[in-house]
Amino acid sequence: MSKICLLCACLLFLAGLSAPASSEAEISQRSHRYALVIGNSAYRYAPSLPNGVNDANAIARILEETGFKVTLGLDADASTFRELIGKFRRNLQPGDVSLFYYAGHGLQANGENYLLPVDAALHRPADLALEAERLQDIIAAMTAEENTAIVLLDACRDNPFVKQLSGQSQSRGFAIEKGLGALDAGRGVFIGFATQPGNVALDGAVNHSPFADSLVKRIKTPSIDIEILMRRVRLDVMNATSGRQVPWSNSSLVEPGFSFNPDPTSNNQSPSELPQPDINTAKDLEFWKSIKDTSDVSMYRAYLAAFPNGVFIEIAKSRIAKFQAPSPPRKKILTRKVSRKASLPINEPSANRSAETTAPAKQESVGRCRDGNKERCRERCREGVRRACRKLQQLGG
Repeated sequence: MSKICLLCACLLFLAGLSAPASSEAEISQRSHRYALVIGNSAYRYAPSLPNGVNDANAIARILEETGFKVTLGLDADASTFRELIGKFRRNLQPGDVSLFYYAGHGLQANGENYLLPVDAALHRPADLALEAERLQDIIAAMTAEENTAIVLLDACRDNPFVKQLSGQSQSRGFAIEKGLGALDAGRGVFIGFATQPGNVALDGAVNHSPFADSLVKRIKTPSIDIEILMRRVRLDVMNATSGRQVPWSNSSLVEPGFSFNPDPTSNNQSPSELPQPDINTAKDLEFWKSIKDTSDVSMYRAYLAAFPNGVFIEIAKSRIAKFQAPSPPRKKILTRKVSRKASLPINEPSANRSAETTAPAKQESVGRCRDGNKERCRERCREGVRRACRKLQQLGG
């Protein structure tokens, strides 16, 4: 009897272990991809951003093509902004992938990042709490179910409110800065910024910003992890802006990572496509700020050694190449050679030199008394030279 009871207990225990496994499988089968895309252009109290709406439309279209159910908000005011975030949050279930893309004005104050609806009227720092959307609150809403969250921000564009609020903030202990500030990613979160913290991103001279343009081109790349994709986006933007804008990212994603366009027929990635180990982006940024204005090549080499997968490796390599270039000494040598060649024509024509030396001699001979120069004869006659006096008489002088 006791053996039968023990066997039943074991079976019940095994059944209990299998239950969570099946529920996890069900969650995986039920998981969805949800994206909230907001693009703001027509600001009422600030200059418009022509490409904000264009960028959002393009990103929404490409996300739909990769399986996302997209909620699109264009020129969202404060009430619409909050309504879209609430609806987005309510759709999420455990195991879902949530993505938030924002193109528009944003700023940082006292270490907090704020995104601005089109009707934001900021006259003093206290208005931020009422008029703007705190980025950390949006991320918290996306990760409430502990699901994978992707945040892509093209909100570092030049913001007229920064200058307006900066003067008032100094007397109230508020630090208003341009661009967006560094933000640590929570568990299962990937954050991509259009440029490095504290810098201003470009809105773009054509239909899209450099950041959005690269994302649209890269997102559909098959079976590429988002961290590798972001490195390629970074290089695209750096090339498009001549290094003035460097996209920056922070990630706490774990295996298997995230791909916008996974290949269902292949579970293995090539070694070149495998996600690289995460780096400490805070230390990376701090180190880079300490050396970014130097011309010492050894400092850039030290950066590459400390952060082989760092955010600024491409810039570091280009500066090493720039400061190591041997072109300046070569230019000096070339100019010396040219100057020698230039001096040759002066030395070559000896005939000209002889002409130059003989010409003054002829001038002197013409001016002699015996050649008929009255003034010269008069001077020589005064000196007591008889021949000069006779010559002067012959000349009638």
